[in-house]
Amino acid sequence: MRILLIHQNYPGQFRQLIPLLLKDGHELRAICAHERPLPDDVPVQRYKGPDISGLANASIAAPGLDYWADGLARAPQVAQCAEQWRREGWTPDLILGHSGWGETLLLNQVWPQSPCVIWPELWVKPQHAGIELPPEGPGPTLQQLADHSARNYLTRAALASASAWVMPTRYQAESLPAEFRDMRLHVIHEGINCDVACPREDVEYHVRGIRVNRSVPTITFVNRNLECLRGFDVFMRALPTVLHKHKNVRILIVGDNGVGYAGHGFANDVPLKQRMLSELEGQLDLDRIHFLGRIPYPSLLALLQASWVHVYLTKPFILGWSLLEAMACGCALVGSEGMPVSEVLTHRHNALLVPAADSSALAASILDLLSNSSLRLQLGRQARQDSLAWDQSVMWPRFQSLFQELLNSQKSRSS
Repeated sequence: MRILLIHQNYPGQFRQLIPLLLKDGHELRAICAHERPLPDDVPVQRYKGPDISGLANASIAAPGLDYWADGLARAPQVAQCAEQWRREGWTPDLILGHSGWGETLLLNQVWPQSPCVIWPELWVKPQHAGIELPPEGPGPTLQQLADHSARNYLTRAALASASAWVMPTRYQAESLPAEFRDMRLHVIHEGINCDVACPREDVEYHVRGIRVNRSVPTITFVNRNLECLRGFDVFMRALPTVLHKHKNVRILIVGDNGVGYAGHGFANDVPLKQRMLSELEGQLDLDRIHFLGRIPYPSLLALLQASWVHVYLTKPFILGWSLLEAMACGCALVGSEGMPVSEVLTHRHNALLVPAADSSALAASILDLLSNSSLRLQLGRQARQDSLAWDQSVMWPRFQSLFQELLNSQKSRSS
């Protein structure tokens, strides 16, 4: 089967699927917008990402306009890449794309017979941007509502020309309006490799000058970016108590200082990490807290394999791969109550769960696990067992079935 992958940050969501697609003998091609080096096992066309900075000075300013302008600028560039391959005689049997940047909007004009599977990820609601709803918070502004509407209408436009869409969790699937929760919706996670992400008692490694093994009491925290949406502020406020009551524990924190998923700018142009260090000045033993930034995947797995307690916090949003990988590595987990975490973690079954904003409860649960080796072992073993339900060996046959179903349906319509 010929399959086209489209993601401005390729491989993106398809990172887990590409080796399996290649192993099955499919011919892959891809379109993306970045200039980073990529393996040469998949031919890639690159387009130049649009520059919409001029909209800030436009005489007409409309909420959400920048999001649509970006999407509508990307769509024809992707279509031009597709048209080049069409002229060369290459037509995909199947197109896989993300809905978030408008890249797939014109592909049905180039290849009207090729089924397209979309990854929408989430139908954006205020809580997905970390906005507290009444009575706990003020709720979204009109500007924020307009921005969310713009994102969702771009998703709607992508779905309108798609044959099917994939959501990785039930929580994300249920964020879609009812009109999109029909036979075209398939809840399939991309899957993790539980043979690679697995417990390892003899793990020992050095990262950024820090030597770590299973003998060192270690707390781990992993985000793409250190942000409030993923509970970094709550985690930091728990550390003074943890460090004071446990004199040997080390804290290993993975994540950049970028804006993050919620999309808010930095308060007073100061990243959250610096704001938390300022707020907690004098309360932290900084010799035992290690900010590692982004690290290579093998180092991340080693960090999880050595972890005594792994903390995963989030407000309602997409489920991070790092949580499933931590489970697969047999981590003793402390997670936040509520979705999406509660879809995979159950209190005192495979983790301890705490209210998402409660730093005191978080500190108490971390200390409970640090002092109770039998509970750590029990929760870690169960987390490992439960992670197997998310393994690629479980998920990949579901993708194979979906792809074949779409191909058969297209052949039936063409005959």
